[in-house]
Amino acid sequence: MSLNLLTALASSRRGKWITIVVWFLLAGVIIPISPTLQDITTNDTVQFLPDDAESTRAAELVRERYASDSTPAIVVFRNDDGLTDEDFAQAETASNAFVEMSQEENSNVSSVISIFTVPPARSELVSPDGTTMTIIVNITGSPAEDPYAERVEDIRDVTDEIDNASLQVKVSGPGGLIADLVSVFANIDGFLLIVTVILVLILLIVIYRSPVVALVPIILVGLVFQLASGVGAVILDAAGAAVNGQTTGIMTVILFGAGTDYILFISARYREELALNDDKHEAMRKSMEAVGEAIASASGTLVVASMILLLADLGSYRSLGPAIAIAIVLMMLAGLTLVPAVLTILGRFAFWPFRPQHDPDATAEEIESSSRIWSTIASFVLSRPGAVLATTTVVLLLLAGGAFRAEPTYDSLESLPSNVDSVEGFELLREGFPPGELAPSSVYVELPDGRTALTAEGLGDIAAISDSLIGLDGVASVASPAYPRGSNGDLTLADVNAAIEAIPPELREQIASGEGGGPPPGVDQDSELARAIGTYTTALGFLSVDQEVARVEVTLASNPYSGEAMDEIPLIRDAARAAAGERGIPSSNVLVGGETAENYDTREANNRDTVVVLPLILLAIMIILGLLLRSVVAALYIGGTIILTYFATLGLAVLVFTVVLGQETIGSSVPFFLFVFLNALGVDYSIYLMSRVREEAEDYPLREATERALTRTGGVITSAGLILAGTFGALMTLPLRDLFQLGFAVAIGVLMDTFITRSLLVPSLVDLLGKWNWWPSRPRTEHENAAE
Repeated sequence: MSLNLLTALASSRRGKWITIVVWFLLAGVIIPISPTLQDITTNDTVQFLPDDAESTRAAELVRERYASDSTPAIVVFRNDDGLTDEDFAQAETASNAFVEMSQEENSNVSSVISIFTVPPARSELVSPDGTTMTIIVNITGSPAEDPYAERVEDIRDVTDEIDNASLQVKVSGPGGLIADLVSVFANIDGFLLIVTVILVLILLIVIYRSPVVALVPIILVGLVFQLASGVGAVILDAAGAAVNGQTTGIMTVILFGAGTDYILFISARYREELALNDDKHEAMRKSMEAVGEAIASASGTLVVASMILLLADLGSYRSLGPAIAIAIVLMMLAGLTLVPAVLTILGRFAFWPFRPQHDPDATAEEIESSSRIWSTIASFVLSRPGAVLATTTVVLLLLAGGAFRAEPTYDSLESLPSNVDSVEGFELLREGFPPGELAPSSVYVELPDGRTALTAEGLGDIAAISDSLIGLDGVASVASPAYPRGSNGDLTLADVNAAIEAIPPELREQIASGEGGGPPPGVDQDSELARAIGTYTTALGFLSVDQEVARVEVTLASNPYSGEAMDEIPLIRDAARAAAGERGIPSSNVLVGGETAENYDTREANNRDTVVVLPLILLAIMIILGLLLRSVVAALYIGGTIILTYFATLGLAVLVFTVVLGQETIGSSVPFFLFVFLNALGVDYSIYLMSRVREEAEDYPLREATERALTRTGGVITSAGLILAGTFGALMTLPLRDLFQLGFAVAIGVLMDTFITRSLLVPSLVDLLGKWNWWPSRPRTEHENAAE
């Protein structure tokens, strides 16, 4: 079925009613029984890393070999004047409350480490200046799931009662941070949807001065949004694809922005045709013949760009692609069928109170919507195309220079508001401890040949690897079975060996099996045996169930989420493998994981995706442009304007972030998503303009055709650009800095594309290139049309 036949059927006398019935029947069946994207969302970072990333393999090793896969929530106590006896008493109350949580039936609190539960660990848990103390609450399960978040809330209920002006108490660490991120994502989707709908409705009423046509996009795009969420969730869940917390929010703004644009293109042309045609069905048929192909091509660019994301290494990019593609395919189908059907039923009433009236004596020249402003702009550009092209190019290149100031960050703390508990806790922590205490890195060593860690040979292996890491400049301390209380602590390798020797073999087996963790009845708590059992138990905490895998915990001197810390990961991996090799341990038996390693692997994957995926998206867009315009030349120069606009947008955004807003860094995914969304969405306007240029060129010389096209599309494209920029601007209302930056960057990029690229650059290039615009094809001329 051809595109024109499809749109004609959808807006015919019977077809419009059939179309609406089919759409609402589908919605009535699919929406109630389908899950939503929120139902299958996860914020587990590891799930979005490449399968072969080392930190991914380390996480899988932990899940397979360790008794419990726990993530620590770190409770930070700080008194700037020094912790007092009363402060310690308050902390002990909190520690006891956490221990009680661990004793609940089926509790997800696996252990509580404090100076009250493990007194010998005082030197590690209390800062040297006596102002800061930590309690580590290890919680099993995924931090992205509800039980973990609920447990963090239980912990915060306890700390909130203690926190006061002199004693600050915050819950931070990896567990607290992830719980805060999940909490923010859980609350943004509904808020973002409301903000987007209100913003689009206001803009449409201002632009059209008609409440009826303003409500059409809200209702129809809202329907498609519900369908896309259900269909997308079913397909992605069946494919086993992970969906992160940003997906629904980003899909919301893209769907409302793109969907409203498509409806604007249709309604603007429909209003013109209603003045030329008495029959509303004929008016819609001609409208869709004029804009249907442009809408299909605009949708196609976004769908293709989204599907190319499947080639990305990062799962967060991969999963977003199909979700957006499904939404846009449904929106395209709605734009070609449902929208024409609804507008045809509404007829002239759609534009109430300014209904377009049929004038049988009017010509297309008189009726077509034009603007004195856009007529002036078109005349100005085409009277001096060389000067306009040179000036705008220089300005955009100067703005692009700001991109060199971009410093991507992978620090989740920077994305959250400064008043969030986990962020405040980190600030307190690093005032008293090395910042790396917040999230130590983990080196996992699998001993070969069935060797176990708590033997002289096994401890020697682990000590050698630990010693190699202690010597690295960026490492503050190392803890392992050979140094259970850290390299700065009071337990040495000799102490661990002595402790093992002091404990009878039967008792060691009993402790290792989990049947007992303390001194047997009748043994003095201060005896040598009791201390040996404490040392042995602490060392066991670093080992897998079979004691063949040991964890070496590396505390970095810098913020574990910073670029400086990530740069240490390859050094740690190299040093650990070199030391392991000297002990006869294969390098493949050494894996480095933890949040810093995950961020490092994310950075490597992101860099790869930037140089592989983004050029493929640009190439795909240019191919679609070439096919639509039947011109290689037009595709090439529009592709060039895409690249120039992108770098100018990124440069301007970075300057605003750094100079105006004081944000030293930019979210790591912002440049990537900016390229995808700005180009896949912004190219719609070039498609719409160039399609009109080609249409006009069939009846007029190219310069006049370009002027007419720019004059007659200026208003609707400007309106569409303002709405698309507004929908992405809605992201700026959210509390996450990365989404704020993305919303701002895409919004100014769309405006730049609307008012500079499409209004100045493209028309000047069309005029300068002349007949070469359409090479190797050429548009039909007025004489050829007349001959027929």
